[in-house]
Amino acid sequence: MASLSFMIKEYNDYYIIDFERPVRKFSSAPFNGGVGTSLRYINRTVNLNYNDDPSLEIMEFLIRNKIDLNGTVVTLTAVPVSQRVIKSINIDKYKMESVITAGFENALSIGNRNNFYGTVNIAVITDMPLSDAAAINLMQSITEAKAQAMNDLNIMDKKTGLRSPGTSTDTVNVFIDNFNMDIRYAGRLTDPGYYSSLIVYNSIIEIYKRHYLKL
Repeated sequence: MASLSFMIKEYNDYYIIDFERPVRKFSSAPFNGGVGTSLRYINRTVNLNYNDDPSLEIMEFLIRNKIDLNGTVVTLTAVPVSQRVIKSINIDKYKMESVITAGFENALSIGNRNNFYGTVNIAVITDMPLSDAAAINLMQSITEAKAQAMNDLNIMDKKTGLRSPGTSTDTVNVFIDNFNMDIRYAGRLTDPGYYSSLIVYNSIIEIYKRHYLKL
């Protein structure tokens, strides 16, 4: 029986995933990213003209909303967070869930540093007992799935006309509600890598078709 448990709290321009207890984190978020433990994850919509220092502005946002800075991972996006897609899957006795928002205006091919708004923020939560190395491997599998989805959707860099594997500000955030480390690998041939790739790939496709596909 899967034991993964958390709560998603919804607000006008952000949502909080409250883990209710410390979980292991592996994150490229602009605020409290890195490796360690986390109590909650916030994904927040900001203005298209956002040009603040994220560290300072996010700190002010958290204080203003009476949210504890400690243990809070925060990502930013220009798209409405209401466009998020949530998917979950049971893997034997474990569970994996993804919460994803995606904007594609800032899609960049390799070698281009042009800047528009748009971000893909991926959060994957699981209770699988991944080692630290496997968690990093999982981030790789997730990133590969996102890049594959964008290529299959033929999302182009507006400046170069080349296919884009992502935007310049994408984040991947893996949260593990298990402090055991029995699983050593999470490449796409393993269960964690295979299933995370599927739910991330399908989420990106769904978001694009629902909100961006021009009929």
